[in-house]
Amino acid sequence: MSPTETTPVPLRIAHRAGIAPEATAVRAADGELTYRQFDRRARAVAEELRAAGAGPEDTVLLGVRRGIHWAVGLLGIWYAGAAPLLVDLDAPDERLRTLLEAAGTRHAVAPDTYAAAILQRRTGRELFWASTTTAAPTAAAQPPADIAPGSLAYVLFTSGSTGMPKPVAVGHAGLAAQVRTLAERYGLTAGDAVLQFAAPAFDVCLEEALPTWCTGGTAVFVADNVLSPAELEPFLAEQRISVVNLPTPYWTQWAKDLERAPRPLPDALRRVVIGSDAGRTADLVNWAVAGHPPVVSCYGLTESTITAASYEPGPAELAAFAGDELIPLGEPLAGVRAYVLDEELREAPPGVPGELYLAGSCLARGYHGRPALTSERFVADPFAGAPGERMYRTGDRVTRAPGGPLVFLGRADDQVKIRGHRVELKEVEAAVAAHPDVVDVVARAVAAPGGPQLAAWAAVTPGSPLTPDALRRHLLAKVPGYLVPAAVTLMERLPRTPGGKLDPRALPAPAPR
Repeated sequence: MSPTETTPVPLRIAHRAGIAPEATAVRAADGELTYRQFDRRARAVAEELRAAGAGPEDTVLLGVRRGIHWAVGLLGIWYAGAAPLLVDLDAPDERLRTLLEAAGTRHAVAPDTYAAAILQRRTGRELFWASTTTAAPTAAAQPPADIAPGSLAYVLFTSGSTGMPKPVAVGHAGLAAQVRTLAERYGLTAGDAVLQFAAPAFDVCLEEALPTWCTGGTAVFVADNVLSPAELEPFLAEQRISVVNLPTPYWTQWAKDLERAPRPLPDALRRVVIGSDAGRTADLVNWAVAGHPPVVSCYGLTESTITAASYEPGPAELAAFAGDELIPLGEPLAGVRAYVLDEELREAPPGVPGELYLAGSCLARGYHGRPALTSERFVADPFAGAPGERMYRTGDRVTRAPGGPLVFLGRADDQVKIRGHRVELKEVEAAVAAHPDVVDVVARAVAAPGGPQLAAWAAVTPGSPLTPDALRRHLLAKVPGYLVPAAVTLMERLPRTPGGKLDPRALPAPAPR
């Protein structure tokens, strides 16, 4: 039976395996898989997970790194009817334990017994695991689970303002809608080779792989030693990559490299997608003038199932850019509703700033196991035509010119973007404050040559031997590197107003490292 518009993603992939089994689904440093091999190995993973008790609404740690094992593990978890937990395996052990406990995770996939034992030691939990190395299921193995549209598709953590990361729970219906829309937006076909560049803990990795597999293309995993744009270009040429999806700061570096040393890009490359941070219009203009492939700039949040809006300027728009501005957020994707609202949830007139709210098929189910936080951020949609519809409060301040795209103005809260990561400054402050010698702390994002970086000012107990480097080492053992301030300034006390509030103007310049 052919897939319909609502068919969940894993069942669409299984369908591709049935109609083009010998096409290449995955190409990576650790091997290649045809769609037949991809499907069979995923069924073997699913068989082991089912035998271990995993099923619908259960989260399963995707305990493998980029490559064929990641692909097989992801699809195998879905074939079992369960939901992958996407985490950064390089996070400190304490962080991993916190995430697995928050997600209630008791199962994992791993390449072998050794890797599974390491995961159990690092997480301090007994994990029932399945191997991504098993080549085929048994003859009695069941077909992929019959996945309900409303069931849990995956859980991914974002930074939390309370100091605890937030587990975003995405449903299969929303994922299926977004994957179908993105495949159409990028014009993907079975002939495309799409770069898999994003780290496995970013939901963009799903945007790269899933539309590709649902249209029968090849997901090509970037080699771990490809670090710079100069190293990426020969890889793109060798692998005949046609579509790439890159973090905006990485693309910006590439664009400026090409300005300094003009050269043609690999001839198979036909589309570049950028996102996860704000880019500049001057780079778009220079890129287009040089005759490079079209660029699509995307905007989205984990809570909006990856991408919610996109922007691809035509020649007239490129010519109309005045100076160097932020690239607009663009227009909502099909099925996404975008509202610009004031504090009373009234629609802001064109040209008037407001907060961006998103609604429609894109919305995640909420925060896994945290109903109070879910109800705080996912609120009733007063503009919907049907009762029970929700909208998500993004915290982004935007405006819309009459007949024009959405334009980003800044944040309405303490969230910042650091190297493409959403970072709540409160989470940074909570991590610093957890050190026994710290009595007061404030964190800020400050300008730096390579983009914004985190800075922290901490008041410490009198006579403490704590140094900035020692505090950073302490943090690196507790939280991911992107949450560790690049600059730490230790003080006797933080400057405050007579009313007791922090006086940010009196903070000294961030201490250099």
